Amino acid sequence: MATSSDNSSRAHIRLHFTDGVQAELRLINKAGRQLTSSTTTVLMQNISQNGLCFISNLQLPIQPNYLVELRMSISNVQLIVRGRILWQSLTGDQFVHGVLFICSDAMRSLIIGVMNHELLVRQPQQQKIHHLYNRPIHTKRIYNSG
Repeated sequence: MATSSDNSSRAHIRLHFTDGVQAELRLINKAGRQLTSSTTTVLMQNISQNGLCFISNLQLPIQPNYLVELRMSISNVQLIVRGRILWQSLTGDQFVHGVLFICSDAMRSLIIGVMNHELLVRQPQQQKIHHLYNRPIHTKRIYNSG
């Protein structure tokens, strides 16, 4: 897995998967009921706190009347995320789909935590700086406004 913010117009860091992270995809309605009895395996391309991209041989329509649910494991954490397909493109004989998450703030926080953990696993030299930024400040500070 590599890290990247490959497009400066994107607001969030994306983790790019280079080691074959797979997800199980199923189509659901807005109430969460499965629309088809089958699921398919897709190859994850990248993930951010707001969405992800995956590669598949399926051409899924870009329509607001259904959602995709993806089940995957990142850093030994099982994630089940839902979202809607915003775009797709054809690359060779495969389709790349962009998904915008539809999730709670708690789920988004979990995704950010998993991404942070994966960054630390992939870049252990950054652990010290992450520790410093996450450490609570225990010193007493006095502010004088005058």
